[in-house]
Order: sequence, then structure tokens, then C-alpha cells
Amino acid sequence: FLRVVSEKTKIYSDIIRTAYRRASTMATYPTENNLADQLKIVARLIKGGLKTRVYTVTIGGFDTHKKQVNASDTTTGSHAQLMKNISSGIAAFQQDLEAMDLDDRVLGMTFSEFARRIKSNASLGTDHGTARPMFIVGKGVKGGLYGRHPGLTDLDDGNLKMTPDFRRVYATMIDEWLGCHETPAILKGQFETFKVFA
Repeated sequence: FLRVVSEKTKIYSDIIRTAYRRASTMATYPTENNLADQLKIVARLIKGGLKTRVYTVTIGGFDTHKKQVNASDTTTGSHAQLMKNISSGIAAFQQDLEAMDLDDRVLGMTFSEFARRIKSNASLGTDHGTARPMFIVGKGVKGGLYGRHPGLTDLDDGNLKMTPDFRRVYATMIDEWLGCHETPAILKGQFETFKVFA
């Protein structure tokens, strides 16, 4: 059994390696940006012909219970740097996809396992929260806000109230983008999709 798994793993790793070598990036990616490094690899794999339908990349560092901002200038600090890394990494990825003529075939979505509270704590950080933004990025996306702006005074035990249910975003991606119409079975319920695609 282990020998079969090992052989299959080698076959698949060779396929990935071949796809990666078949393409090169066409955009300039930011340096010292782990997210950008991962997105650069994904762009090459897509261009190289790998048939994977969903890729996941990660960026850590958002567990900012302390020193989320600098005391002398609250517009700077670790959170600002994280947002810059996300912005510049995704921008380079989109430029790469456009140069490769793949931008109409690829969609990006952000998600997180937890959010942050609105009110800062005594350590210039924020504690775990419940509601957070999600971003959908791609050529065919109609920009704008979907749902309502959460109220900063109408909180639930110090947390933003979720508007709308995040499962509507997943339902939109599963049904409208991936074309899988088994959303109720996957999400364990029926969730209205957003009309986000042009």
C-alpha cells in the first residue's frame, strides 16, 4: 500500500513540477511578501496547464492581540503592513493573470477563520471577533459592497453583527462561479447567492 501511495505521489509531483516549469511569471511581484510568493507559484501552475480548480494560499499574522498599530501613529504598524501585503500581492497576481491572458478564468476570494473586535484593547491590539469582510477579486466581478455596512454602535457583546451571512458568499462561489448546483448539500442549507459577476 505505501509503495502505491509513494508511486502516485511521485507521478503527481512530476505533473506539478512540469506545469510549473512550462510557464513563467510576467508581472513583477513584491519582495518580502509571503502571500505574493505563493500567488506567483499559483499563476505559473495555472498558466502551465495544471487542471486544479481551487488553490488555497495563506497569510498569517492577523492574531493581533497586541501592537496591531504603532502608538505614535495608529495608521502604521503590523496590521497596516499585512493589508499592504495582501493588496500588493493580489495586484501583482491580477497583473500576471492579465498578461498571461487568464484573467477571465480566475477568481480570488479571501476568508479567515476568525475576525477582530472593533474596540482596541490596552495593548494596542484587538481581540478575537465574529464578523469580518470578505473580498472577491477578478475581472468579471462587479465591484461594490454586498450586504450592509455593519453598525459600529449596534454591537453584539462587543462584536460587529454579521451582515450578510458569510455562507452566502460561499454559495455564490460554489454555484455561480464553480457551477456546482449542490450548494444546499455542501453548506447544509439554502443560501441566496449574490449577483457579483458581470
